Amino acid sequence: MRILVADDDVLSADILIASLRSMSHEVVFANNGGDAWRLLQQEPFRLVILDWVMPEMDGMEVCRNIRSMQANSYTYIILLTGRTDRKDRLEALEGGADDFLTKPLDNGELVARLNVANRILETEEAVRRTNRELQQARQKEIELGATIQKRLLYSPPPRTTNAIETASLSIPSQYVDGDFCDFFAHGNEIVDVFVGDVMGKGVPAAMVGAGVKTGLQRCMISLLTHATNPGLPSPERLLQSLDDLVCDELIDLGTFLTLCYARFDSSDDSLTYVNCGHPKIVLWDSLSGVCRLLDTTNVPLGFSDAESYEQRTGRMHPGDLVLFYSDGVTDLKLPNGKRLGMNGFADWVECRAHLPLDEFLSEVEQLRLGGLAGLLTGDDFTCVAIRYRGAENEREGYLHLWADSGSLRKVRNYVKLAASKSDVGFSDPEITELLLAVQEAASNAVRHARPGQKGIPIKVSAETQRDMFVVELRYPGVPFDIGSVPEPVLDGTKEGGFGISIIKKCVDDVAYVFQGDHNLVTLKKRPKGSGI
Repeated sequence: MRILVADDDVLSADILIASLRSMSHEVVFANNGGDAWRLLQQEPFRLVILDWVMPEMDGMEVCRNIRSMQANSYTYIILLTGRTDRKDRLEALEGGADDFLTKPLDNGELVARLNVANRILETEEAVRRTNRELQQARQKEIELGATIQKRLLYSPPPRTTNAIETASLSIPSQYVDGDFCDFFAHGNEIVDVFVGDVMGKGVPAAMVGAGVKTGLQRCMISLLTHATNPGLPSPERLLQSLDDLVCDELIDLGTFLTLCYARFDSSDDSLTYVNCGHPKIVLWDSLSGVCRLLDTTNVPLGFSDAESYEQRTGRMHPGDLVLFYSDGVTDLKLPNGKRLGMNGFADWVECRAHLPLDEFLSEVEQLRLGGLAGLLTGDDFTCVAIRYRGAENEREGYLHLWADSGSLRKVRNYVKLAASKSDVGFSDPEITELLLAVQEAASNAVRHARPGQKGIPIKVSAETQRDMFVVELRYPGVPFDIGSVPEPVLDGTKEGGFGISIIKKCVDDVAYVFQGDHNLVTLKKRPKGSGI
């Protein structure tokens, strides 16, 4: 064993060190209490033998300092003393000493005291080892619980509907938390999203979250099974049923949860929601490019068993972004030291809402990292992002969709199908020309209508008018004057103008008109019986 000996009496120290080394112990010596304390701060010793009276720092002071240290293992302390008074011994024990050796030193007593120290240290190490193993086992259970929670409490969006696109970011404060999210798909037009946050942290909150999520599923099944009228139960009726099921239990448990339940219906582009005390939903309107906060409609579940639930309904547009989030987001601190808040978060979202969802959530994560200094201790951090896509079917003569670089093929396919079915008599090369013009016009809209943004809502119509085929693109953004675009320079000295030049060569007529707050692009093409 490695032992620290501290004694200012050289003869006494030499005798003690010789005895210890004869027992094969490794000894480090300090000739005063100050040196002993400096050594202890540099490296740990399992056993320390201290003279009670020493210069610079006496044995009792060293003893108290040892006990005040945060150490990973226990230090056994033996005091060398000639004192036999009971009061002195009690003072030493209260100060943290474990045992005593009486001067002058008796070798048999030293062996006995060391044997006691060794048994206690071995027992202490066994206890620590057991605690470490228990902690490791508990950690594995928590990590398994976190994996189960991610798979069961944060369900992936349904694949049976294209009405929405979703992504989520969840960073629990304690591996597992009380946040949860799930979806109900009703055919290919309607999808329900619900997001909840249970008061408290860790496993208890996660279990309540799992129970409430299961209860909501049971309520949906029960209402559908026992419905007297056809159709889905409304969100407000569903939440009333959930409240009837779990409110008393939540009150008995002394907990509550906030919950947002939202229904996206692409058959009429509606959003119907109930917000039970959750932070206000952020809705980015793709047409105006402006964010607004949707009202909270009810108190959290578990507050009152007499709550009556109220829902709100609004109109959606392809490309709208809907955000559900926890207060871990709004509690972030800004560079000016102020709290982000819901309005601040909405302002932050406004200039990033056009991003693809994976890029958007990367920005949210960077926001979190930048604001961690203001994050309340133990806060869970959750953000669920929903991009409303709509039915992406023709309605009122137009295809409505959210257009970005990855969805321009939908515009091409829509126009190609309409042109192929028309009776104007296009040849295959002529259809190719038309599609090239449409591709360029739609691509220009995405790149330039809202500078710096990566997507816009767009409406496309394609129809036969007399002896020609007409394609219209309508989208919000800055006005565009086709006359301001110069002809392309082919020698490479200037850039730009190639897209408009291609469009003009591929169709018979192209016009850009700004109507209200929208651009209208009209492409007209007559069949000629041959290609370019």
